[in-house]
Amino acid sequence: MKLKTCLHLAVFASVALGASLVFYPLVVAQESVQPQVPLGINTIIYNNFDSKLARSYMKTPKALFEFYAARNFKPVWSNSSGVNKEARALVDLIEKSWEHGLNPYSYHLENIYKFLDTRDEPLLADLDVLLSDAYVRLARDLTGIRVDPSSLKSNKKFWKTPLAADYVLGLLQQNSDASALIHSFEPKGRTYEAIQAELVALTTDKAFAYEAVLPIRVNVNVLRPMDRNEAVRKIRVRLDVPAFEGSDPTLYDDRVAAAVIRFQRENGLKDDGIIGGQTLDIMNISHTTKIEQLIANLERLRWVEEEKPNKFVVVNVPSATLWAVEGGKVAFEMPVIVGTQKRPTNIFRTTIDGIRFNPNWTVPPTIKKDDILPKLRDNPDYLSSKGMDLLNNNGQMLNPASLDWQNMSEQDLRSLSMVQKPGLNNPLGRVRVLMPNAYNIYLHDTNDPSYFDRANRAASSGCVRMKYPEQMANFVMSERAGWTPENTQSYIEEGRMRDVFIQNPIPVYLLYYTVWIGEDGALVFGSDLYGFDDNLIKLLKDLDGIFIPVDNNRL
Repeated sequence: MKLKTCLHLAVFASVALGASLVFYPLVVAQESVQPQVPLGINTIIYNNFDSKLARSYMKTPKALFEFYAARNFKPVWSNSSGVNKEARALVDLIEKSWEHGLNPYSYHLENIYKFLDTRDEPLLADLDVLLSDAYVRLARDLTGIRVDPSSLKSNKKFWKTPLAADYVLGLLQQNSDASALIHSFEPKGRTYEAIQAELVALTTDKAFAYEAVLPIRVNVNVLRPMDRNEAVRKIRVRLDVPAFEGSDPTLYDDRVAAAVIRFQRENGLKDDGIIGGQTLDIMNISHTTKIEQLIANLERLRWVEEEKPNKFVVVNVPSATLWAVEGGKVAFEMPVIVGTQKRPTNIFRTTIDGIRFNPNWTVPPTIKKDDILPKLRDNPDYLSSKGMDLLNNNGQMLNPASLDWQNMSEQDLRSLSMVQKPGLNNPLGRVRVLMPNAYNIYLHDTNDPSYFDRANRAASSGCVRMKYPEQMANFVMSERAGWTPENTQSYIEEGRMRDVFIQNPIPVYLLYYTVWIGEDGALVFGSDLYGFDDNLIKLLKDLDGIFIPVDNNRL
């Protein structure tokens, strides 16, 4: 029954209860035992809660104590013959928890193995509480966020909080079938299950044969068909396109181009056959990195509630794609432009309250300091040429030519507002989605649609630019009684800034999934645009480790 592994790839952190800790005995002095507690194993379980050593391995000692007190400290997982079938079923689920990207050894697995076949009453008492604590830990890890996502440009408040310990223990009190309970906690979404299946498949498979030639490096900005480059030799190995005998293996010929286009299409890239940074990044993903990418995405998928309202909007930042969903179906999807690596789009959720037609644009502090101030130092008429107003804190209009931009301090700059009027020069275009948030990130139109033709659409200062803003405006405003697409067009053509609100706000999720289901139903491995996968894997390793079982027969 023990988990058969010989190698833990990456490193898994030691759990609170170390491998060397022996549980026998954890009984404290008899005078601490209250007379109303029955003798035998119940008494030993009761005494364990009075032991600092025992409490040190409990994740939630207060909830566990109240759980056992409610059952008069009767064991949950054992009887006179030893552990019961529910205990063995729980151990089986713990062993398989790596299929969720979790570390089985963070649920006391090593110490559970030591005592699983015992009939010694004190050891069974220790094991009983240990199994209950493992049940709580696993239930909580399956049902919400486990890390501080601040390094991922997010905040815990936006995501699912794990189920409370007293709640999951209360369910166990009502239904002793822990296996069924754990299964009920597991996410059931199509993407989650597809990623799980891929994780199991990759863990079963050997490392990719092409890893011997990784990483592939190109000494030019991009490779195009019919170029010659030494990197093409490795690209042939990576894509399994050997050169014909007598041909030049460094030539990026039609066969290689066809394989590259197919690879780009399968990985959510622009399928133009041009090998640039994004294509190379995904070509260079190793077997282990791919497994860790799956684990990171399983973790993030558990942060979002599966039960969603009838109508909502999702933006996946790495794929630079927006989906509008209504009635359980995708009403439409569109390409979007997201933040650059230096100015990433934050990951959060909020609600859409309405639409601002013909918005003005108040320049954010970062853009004001890093982008516009240098231009004003070169040309004091820059704001005027763009139709922008310069205002002081009192809202009074200022003449940009009258200010000393060369010696402008940051404090002085903060006292000024730069406002772009509605019109052709406005970077927000004609539509801005009203979605209040602390990051000042929103969905909007653009006055420069050329970016949508780029292979890499990470080009904004953090906000999300939409390719089809009128379609989004109609989707949102359909929540307003009597609104029609003709109203949308009329408000846009009017040219005046107007906010129109809806009665029922629409949830919007800005997410970071680097693995998703493509149009053909297969998983797509995208690029880790901001390095958030790497950051999350580090957080998980520090938390309780990354565990990947590897079979001796495949080494």
